[in-house]
Amino acid sequence: MSLLIRVLGLTRTSLQSTLTKRNVPVRLISSSHTCCQEENNDTENNKEITIDPSKDRRQVIPVETSIEYMLSSAYKQTYGDDPIWTKYRRNYKGQFPPRKTRKTCIRAGIISCGSPCPICRDEYLILDHRNVKLLEQFISKYTGEILHYSKTGICQKKYKELLIAVIKAKDYDCTFAIVGGGIAGVSCAEGVSFLAPEESTVLITASPLIKTVTNIIPLGKTVMQFDIEEKNAKTLTEKYASLQVIHDTVINIDINEKCIKTQTGRLIKYTKLCLCNGGRPKLIAENNKFIIGIRDTESVIQFSQKIQNARKIVVVGNGGIATELVHEVKNVEVVWVIKDKHISATFIDPGAAEFFLQDVYNTDKSENTDIKPIRRMRYTTTGPSKEGGPALGPDWHNNFIIKGTSSICRKVQIEYECEVNEILTKEEITECSDIEKWPVYVKLTNGKIIGCDFIVSATGVVPNSNLMGLENLEKGEDEGLCVDWKLETSEKDVYAAGDVCTARWEIAKHWFQMRLWTQAHQMGIYAAKSMTSSLKKEDYMQDFCFELFTHVTKFFDYKVVLIGLYNGQKLDKNYEILLRVTRKEEYIKLILENGRLQGAVLIGDTNLEEMCENLVLNQIDLTPYGEDILDPDIDIEDYFD
Repeated sequence: MSLLIRVLGLTRTSLQSTLTKRNVPVRLISSSHTCCQEENNDTENNKEITIDPSKDRRQVIPVETSIEYMLSSAYKQTYGDDPIWTKYRRNYKGQFPPRKTRKTCIRAGIISCGSPCPICRDEYLILDHRNVKLLEQFISKYTGEILHYSKTGICQKKYKELLIAVIKAKDYDCTFAIVGGGIAGVSCAEGVSFLAPEESTVLITASPLIKTVTNIIPLGKTVMQFDIEEKNAKTLTEKYASLQVIHDTVINIDINEKCIKTQTGRLIKYTKLCLCNGGRPKLIAENNKFIIGIRDTESVIQFSQKIQNARKIVVVGNGGIATELVHEVKNVEVVWVIKDKHISATFIDPGAAEFFLQDVYNTDKSENTDIKPIRRMRYTTTGPSKEGGPALGPDWHNNFIIKGTSSICRKVQIEYECEVNEILTKEEITECSDIEKWPVYVKLTNGKIIGCDFIVSATGVVPNSNLMGLENLEKGEDEGLCVDWKLETSEKDVYAAGDVCTARWEIAKHWFQMRLWTQAHQMGIYAAKSMTSSLKKEDYMQDFCFELFTHVTKFFDYKVVLIGLYNGQKLDKNYEILLRVTRKEEYIKLILENGRLQGAVLIGDTNLEEMCENLVLNQIDLTPYGEDILDPDIDIEDYFD
């Protein structure tokens, strides 16, 4: 024991002799706050690691952004028409690839490998049940099964996310399902989400266009002016947490099982269904490259591209789109073929048509940049779509170039009371008054043969009621789905609104159905009320908007308001007309039956909308006032208010 102590003592002495004193310099740090802060900043900067932006995945990309990216030109340039995994090659050691791909390419938000998988390498590719175009690339078109990761090369983590996304995409359960992304469909979806926010709602649209009504300005109880704004789907889903928007095409509806099947294989089960899938254009001839049917934004894009190389066109139709088209085109000769005795017969009488003719034939009319559009529905688009989109609203021409190549500003020739009898090619033509040769010719029922660059068909729409599974639903003569006062079809829990439906209830005297954007908006909102009230088993009454027909639009740069039986509809010509016309300013027509106002046409800034609406609804006897009602020296509006 003493020997051990002696050894330890010698060791201690030896160590002390080898150690020497050193003066270690110490940096004195000022106690001032500023210097301490600078020292701390220097320390933090030294610890910060520079990350390659191409490998940084810490920022969360919303799925809505990814969906937009899939439709963008940037995606097209990067991947073309091939699936994103086609050109990808796995990076591995040895002659044979491992049986499994790596667990993950991203750790702590940073790409941790040299060759990330097809999903991880592009931060804008987000696997989500809503991003259908991306999911489709990982599903075999032959078997319908999900492609194995050994084929696509995606990492194990992304493969699991893919499986979950595909399962969620194929099977939805919702309380309310709405088919159609037009005015009726979006209005219905917003209405349901507002009235029953606790219930799940799915809006299915074949077009990327999502449009909502904004800036509603009431001109009376039922007369409304409003805008339509194009909005990203995420703004709609952010506003209504219970609403889901699906960009897909419905191919079948099983009414008995209450299940919707889409083109991508989704199965959507619902409790209540509202069909708002609109109408398709009626073409004077199918599958003819010289005929363009104007109905939605995509057809207008095609039209604006073709007219830039045109000198002469033929417009067939006498509705709102044809009327605006004839007025708006520049530097092109127009032949307007109508089956009626006057222009715009769908909306106005011969007197109002005469009022507008001064603008139709005014070839020297310059573009007036000071004219402000009234507050109405307006449609725009985010990009082209292969599927049919929602119908056009007014102001559709403002965002497109519709000018031809003719040296003259505009020349309009109207062919009254005739229709297109035959479409002829230049090889089939034998005799024509035109000296020039044209790509296509139209033979009219009045015997005339007219050559042109192409033909515009604007002859109305046919309801889109031909979906598989709807064969047993009752349909009207116009092919529309018959609906009762609740907008419910012949099948329980299946509703319809907008162009696709046909009214089959006891209609009020001063209302009638026209397939216009105004009624699409009204029907969409009311369908939402009907479905939610039915679900909650609440009593409700029909909306007041079905008591009086109203429509606000614009023709030839004039504001046009139509109220009630504005053309004497339902009156069997047993009525009188009061008329006031101020050339190039206003046209006012009142329809009276037994001294009571039944309808009105107001063209220009008349400010008589509310008065006329009240007089139609109240049915006041106007016999004592006679023609003084329209005396410009009498402020009749204030009198009745």
